[in-house]
Amino acid sequence: MMWFNRNLRVSLIPLLSPPKIVKYGFVDAQFGRLLIGMLNQDQGAICFLYFVQKSDEEALRKAHQHWPKTDLIPDDVQIQKRCHKLFEAGGGDKENAVVLEVAARGTDFQLDVWNALVRMEMGSTSTYGQLAQSIGRPKAVRAVASAVASNEVSVLIPCHRIISKNGDVKYHWGAQLKRDLLSYEASK
Repeated sequence: MMWFNRNLRVSLIPLLSPPKIVKYGFVDAQFGRLLIGMLNQDQGAICFLYFVQKSDEEALRKAHQHWPKTDLIPDDVQIQKRCHKLFEAGGGDKENAVVLEVAARGTDFQLDVWNALVRMEMGSTSTYGQLAQSIGRPKAVRAVASAVASNEVSVLIPCHRIISKNGDVKYHWGAQLKRDLLSYEASK
């Protein structure tokens, strides 16, 4: 099964208002089925990425709840074309790194947190406190945790790399998936 190119570089762009249209599609990948949404442009930025937990329909309902003012249009062809460039096909190398635009809507504080996540190296982890320190807000640990939890673009904005200082493994998509992702990344 395929997974994201290890040399993928994410460029986070703020989404100031909900787009009128988002194209979406489902993709089977190494760690499960994904629902991916991208802006309606030639090189549309990814704006959501959810793991499908129970059914495609449930994942799509969640997308509609999070994007109520946006028309979600199925477009498996465009999503597959986009994913072909994102997924590893033999490993990828640094000379051929793929830069991916991710459109995120959130407060300035959330964008600061997500930008810090994007800068984390594959295979590394951080605590919420360390992440708060890295953005210059050492006392904002709970707000950082809330921003991490509100991330709409799983894996590409790597919230799974944040761990509790007491060792608890919490992840919206399940503790086992988080352990699997961290183990995979540590082995690369």
